[in-house]
Amino acid sequence: MLRRTSVYFLGTDTDDAAILERAEAARIQNCHLTCVLIAALPNLPYLKYGSNRFVEAGLPSNWLDVLEAKNAALKSRAAEVEALLMRQGLSANVVAFIGSGAELQHLVARQANSSDVAFVDAGLRKNPDLFHKIAYGVLFHSPVALMINGDPFAQSDCIFLAWDDSLSASRAAHLALPLFLAAKEVVIGCFDLPMGDDEESQEPGADIAGWLSFHECNVAVSQFQLGGLSIDHCIQERAKELGADLVVMGAYGHSYLRESVFGGTTQAMLEQTSFPVLLGH
Repeated sequence: MLRRTSVYFLGTDTDDAAILERAEAARIQNCHLTCVLIAALPNLPYLKYGSNRFVEAGLPSNWLDVLEAKNAALKSRAAEVEALLMRQGLSANVVAFIGSGAELQHLVARQANSSDVAFVDAGLRKNPDLFHKIAYGVLFHSPVALMINGDPFAQSDCIFLAWDDSLSASRAAHLALPLFLAAKEVVIGCFDLPMGDDEESQEPGADIAGWLSFHECNVAVSQFQLGGLSIDHCIQERAKELGADLVVMGAYGHSYLRESVFGGTTQAMLEQTSFPVLLGH
């Protein structure tokens, strides 16, 4: 019997109804759900220069009290969620941690590593930095896909694959294969991709379309022109026109001054809330 595991990142203020909705969806699809409650550390101590020119730590007087309060609230909420899921007899477990920066990204990745797919509760968007760290941890420090704005267990009839011949797009396509197999139609969208120089070159998207066809997916390839518009705008517009209920795409990022940041298109697609998106890297 096929049984998958999904990891669900949520905050301490995620309400019971939302948690039960996700857990019930997992039960219907015969999936195990790992609920990961996350809190960000309060602002860390900073360094300051004293009159004697020596560097010393600037520790707010109530920093430890704030940290203890956050930890206590996190543990208390985790116990409540665990009890809630147990009362429903659902296959689920609860993990809770607090962190910041790169440490938080690696804690997120550790949870994602032992799952088939990850998704983030919409309520975490209220803390953009925390939402960003979770997304980056899943995409760039773990091997699994990240779902936003949607339910990874939901049936998608029409899926739009944003294709650019990159390794990230190919990995996203492989991670999304179970969804492609269950869909009625997969549209491969190529934006301003040039044809090869030699006569034997295939049209952009033909290779991946052939692979999906071998899996008996109903596939169509479409070439689109950007017309001076951003790629993220065009992806959303074309997906909307085609009636797609899920976008699959590769994720891109880079490090700048030791801070992990997303590429422009990836960042824009993470910030939009109109379309469910499955990202892979």
